[in-house]
Amino acid sequence: FVLGVFGWCGRLIFRQYIQGKRHKFGIKLYILAEPNGLNLKIMIYTGQKLSQLEQPHSNSHTENVVINLMEGKLFKGHSLYMDNYYNSVNLAQTLISKNTYCTGTLRSNRKKNPSDIVKKKLKKEENISKYSYNGICVFKWKDKRDVLGISTEWTADMVDTQNKRRDKKKKPLPIIKYNDY
Repeated sequence: FVLGVFGWCGRLIFRQYIQGKRHKFGIKLYILAEPNGLNLKIMIYTGQKLSQLEQPHSNSHTENVVINLMEGKLFKGHSLYMDNYYNSVNLAQTLISKNTYCTGTLRSNRKKNPSDIVKKKLKKEENISKYSYNGICVFKWKDKRDVLGISTEWTADMVDTQNKRRDKKKKPLPIIKYNDY
């Protein structure tokens, strides 16, 4: 998924203000894209209440966005890589029940996150993981800072990898796959 904001100077009802962006006002787009950059589906954000009235698949706006963009792609065994804006344990449960895998980073304040994983203090290059009965792996890894992740496809095993400067490092497999895609 790609979350894009395109600058806009005119008048629109659904124009967004996003404080952290260079162009603070614009049109918010949700894009389903392939790893090579080909856009498969684009959805324009027109307001949270309006989009939930269109198709109330789930409780949160981001879950609705993911399910709407994935229509026609569910039940086919596809893998979905998302950042922490979209990911949650609820969404992972919904997608795995529809035979679709997901991997990505996770926000620590999401509902149903395992509290023992979120609160655990780790040393550099340490990781901890917890698996649910239906194959959801929530893990935490310490690099320069804590990274919380979720995957329904990969286990949180530590794997050797090299960076651009050929320095060897251990990272969890879902993080390597997330960075690849």
